[in-house]
Amino acid sequence: MRQEAENRMTRMEKIKKRLFEVEYVTKKEWWGQNETILTCESVTKEPLVVRKALGVEHTMRYMPIEIKPDELIVGIATMAATGLGHEFPDYALPEEKEEALKSSFTVKSVWGHHPANYETVLRKGCAGIRRDIEEKVREECRKETPDQGRLDLYRAMEISLNAVKTLADRYVRLCAEAARGTRDETRRAELLEIARICARVPENPAETLHEALQGMFLFFCALHSTLEWTPIGRPDQYFYPYYARDIREGRLTEARAEELIGSWLAKFSERVQILPENFETDHVQAIDQIDGGDPAEQAATFFLENDAAYNYGTSANNFLLNMILGGLTRDGADATNALTYIILRQWSFLEAIMPVASVRFHKDSPRELYDLCAEILRRGSGEPAIYNDEVIVPGLVRNGVPIEDARDYSNDGCWEVLIPGKTNFQFAYIKVLQILEYMLFRGHSLLRGAKEAPDLGDPCEIPSFEAFYSMFLRHVELRIEEIIRNKLKYYKDRYKIAPSPLLSSVMDDCVERGLDLTVDGARYNMYALMVSEFSNFVDSLAVIKKLVYEERSLSMGELIEALRCNFQGYETLREKVVNRVPKFGNDEPYADGLACRVLRDIEQASRRVQARVGHGNLVIGLGVATFETYMSIGYNIGASANGRLARESVASNFSPTLGMDLAGPTAAIQSICAPDLLPYYHGCPLDLQINANEIEGQAGLARMAGLIRSFIDLGGVILTLTTVHAEEMEDAQRHPERHRSLRVRMGGLSAYFVALSREHQDVLIHKVKHSL
Repeated sequence: MRQEAENRMTRMEKIKKRLFEVEYVTKKEWWGQNETILTCESVTKEPLVVRKALGVEHTMRYMPIEIKPDELIVGIATMAATGLGHEFPDYALPEEKEEALKSSFTVKSVWGHHPANYETVLRKGCAGIRRDIEEKVREECRKETPDQGRLDLYRAMEISLNAVKTLADRYVRLCAEAARGTRDETRRAELLEIARICARVPENPAETLHEALQGMFLFFCALHSTLEWTPIGRPDQYFYPYYARDIREGRLTEARAEELIGSWLAKFSERVQILPENFETDHVQAIDQIDGGDPAEQAATFFLENDAAYNYGTSANNFLLNMILGGLTRDGADATNALTYIILRQWSFLEAIMPVASVRFHKDSPRELYDLCAEILRRGSGEPAIYNDEVIVPGLVRNGVPIEDARDYSNDGCWEVLIPGKTNFQFAYIKVLQILEYMLFRGHSLLRGAKEAPDLGDPCEIPSFEAFYSMFLRHVELRIEEIIRNKLKYYKDRYKIAPSPLLSSVMDDCVERGLDLTVDGARYNMYALMVSEFSNFVDSLAVIKKLVYEERSLSMGELIEALRCNFQGYETLREKVVNRVPKFGNDEPYADGLACRVLRDIEQASRRVQARVGHGNLVIGLGVATFETYMSIGYNIGASANGRLARESVASNFSPTLGMDLAGPTAAIQSICAPDLLPYYHGCPLDLQINANEIEGQAGLARMAGLIRSFIDLGGVILTLTTVHAEEMEDAQRHPERHRSLRVRMGGLSAYFVALSREHQDVLIHKVKHSL
């Protein structure tokens, strides 16, 4: 009976069943940690960038490969995750590693985040890219004094591209072998067709949708298996020409397109683990995830953000995989097409957390797109995230990005806005709640007791709110200057230990310039200053302004002592600051006015610093962010003036303080749209929890779609909506085996609830119980 039931299942039903019943609960094998290419003198004498490429070649030749049942797209990347780390064959010499540590880099300091130009892969194939490189080599060699560094990089690119063909050839042989071993004639034909396709792509240009999907995914596997955590970009745009031609010429049916897209999407989820006992926590150290900079500064800001109790489970299934759909074309037309809907429907059916799904909207986006996103969101997926072209595009243009590229924006692995195929991206936090703690405690951390910031004076002697606020801005400006100076000083040092020859070969301008993307090879070197703990800070600032300076019902000394005691013995004061002072996120002018002022002044501080110290080739933008680490960020900050206790979570991203958005989602949208958000185009997501009872039926669907449209019309940047019942999450704590597909939004991605730590589950339940 069971076999008969499985025989009646569709291909996608079988693939989904395999994901949840096999892939997600089977412990993954890691590969690469005991591998090395440093086996002979001829290799060790090669330049480091060439040795990195030889590591890519070794990986493509020896990494595990596998064909899964029923799939139409093949390929599997080596195991990795932002919370668990990654592995790669050893290619750096001991003295090179030691020197790199002086700049806080390691061989694993590969930031990822940068979408490759998959359109180039599909249009030219590796062979075409290789021909471009060969022409640049000839040009370089014709010079009176050829640049050996460029020639080394070009050779590394060629080795890496050849390695991708090696991987594809291995799948040709594996598919042919599997075809010989099956008695199912239908499956044999499928496997032989996949073998034919892998023999063509990604080495050659794709000609059909099936070839485009397979070629892209094999190149993706090569990147993700060689330390490059790259997102997907705009697949409905770069795949659409192949889909449209196949449909027009009668090679493809809509039903087959759904199967192909569904099989392609499922591949991104095969590394997901939902059983915490299967997490391996020995593949990463905090230093591996630092993107370079002054080691002393990093020690003062990184703290415990990789602490297992708070981060593993949060980021264990984060592979920095985002895809974004819809939006505008480069010439300003609506980009929504048939693949936009097919990808969304198949992603929704799979109940996947990878890839993270996002959708771009603008004033002329079709109603059908609003309705489909609303329908998916009200089922509790927490995605797709909603992006507003009406703010993001002009924000990019204001910061110097040509409008054609601005219209073509996508996102990185979480949600940050960048230009796909053209961007080297990094970010740094401006932790404003932590800065407020430094102000109140003379540069010291309340929890660690260490002096981590300048002492600008005794807060008890500050005579007015304006003087207090000016001191805050002085701290912010010092922090921004420290960030930018360190980035300018150190960021190019990454190339000396962790270059990216394979990814650089498919990034615009790198081949033309003969430069790795990490050393100004990419067209845009974007650097985002991310304001963190924002709503907790604004609410705390409102308490100080109102109670200390306006009403004078609370002295600064008394507030400082209450924070030092974590409000123990100051319960009445805590109740007062929680209940009597206006909170950001309720469409209340007092708190919202402060929010507007803070964001405006941080932007101006950033511009002053850039005018004073320069910014090199960095395109410096702004955002408001915690990503999924809002618990670990809060864990490192003492009690705050808004009544938050020490080590409690801060609010996620640009969202109101937990439990303080008392006026409903529309008021929260009004509040976050009050500031000028164009400078914050990199992203300032509002993460909302919606009462599922309010969006049932046709009227509920219209209400959800209307909420999305209101967000776009009012000028928000990014919106996420979660509609999970608290009761369902509580049952999932008791019976995780019944709720494996339960997804929750985490600030930068969605996660399976049962894979999270108990501490994080409790915070999420609390958030939903206090939602409206």
